[in-house]
Amino acid sequence: MEANLVKVTAVVYLAATASFFYFVLRKDTAAKLPSLVLLVGFVFHTLALVARFMNEGFAAVAFMGEALLFKSWLMVGVYSLVQLKYRLSVLGCIIAPLALLMTLAALAFGSDAGEVPPGLKTFWLPLHVTLAFLGNAVFALAFGVSLIYLLQERYLKHKKITALMKRFPSLESLDRLNYQLLIWGFPLMTLGILTGSLWAGIHWGHYWSWEPRQISSGIAWIFYGAILHGRITAGLRGKKAALLTMFGFCVVLGYFFLGDAMFPGRHGGSFE
Repeated sequence: MEANLVKVTAVVYLAATASFFYFVLRKDTAAKLPSLVLLVGFVFHTLALVARFMNEGFAAVAFMGEALLFKSWLMVGVYSLVQLKYRLSVLGCIIAPLALLMTLAALAFGSDAGEVPPGLKTFWLPLHVTLAFLGNAVFALAFGVSLIYLLQERYLKHKKITALMKRFPSLESLDRLNYQLLIWGFPLMTLGILTGSLWAGIHWGHYWSWEPRQISSGIAWIFYGAILHGRITAGLRGKKAALLTMFGFCVVLGYFFLGDAMFPGRHGGSFE
């Protein structure tokens, strides 16, 4: 049942992606249908997660397929909340296909990855993963907003003002939203790292083991912290801020997909 729900979710996300590209990019940026289709996909996505939880009897977030499913669910959920306030439907043109790709990857990895040791089945697992993935989800939206900013800035610079660009938010509004997302994402990432370290200290006896995922998370934390510091104290904004925000998320996403395969560790399913 759970696998079928994930497949339905992928189909609906595909429909949402198509509707975003057709209605928002070609017809009307204020069109409500794409967001409604994405919301339907989110409902099926939620049911799939609940079914997996009931099947395993514990939070299913430890292995790659489970993590991808959970992370994409958080990303769509955060986008839906942002959409309620900012009505930035064009952002769905980035979030919907990204959610689709992550859901398809979750299907490819499957749900029979292994078993979490009983000693690790504590509240620390869902707490740590939820905070870390929430931070990543917010940074995913910051990536999308930054990409829209760069497209808008490029068209304005070359004086190619199309009907679509006229319906986009202003550069100032996009830059402000990017800043607000960084303000939310950085503390969530910080809490994700802290809870992971505390959990490691309790279970393994040491808070830091220089595991590749820990190192990459630390680098990403420093990088995003530097961007946020630059925005607060040095006036970093506009194109430079957008490019740096996009680069930071590409590093996070690239390591999430490739790092554990190349450098397996506790985050890759080895809990020793």
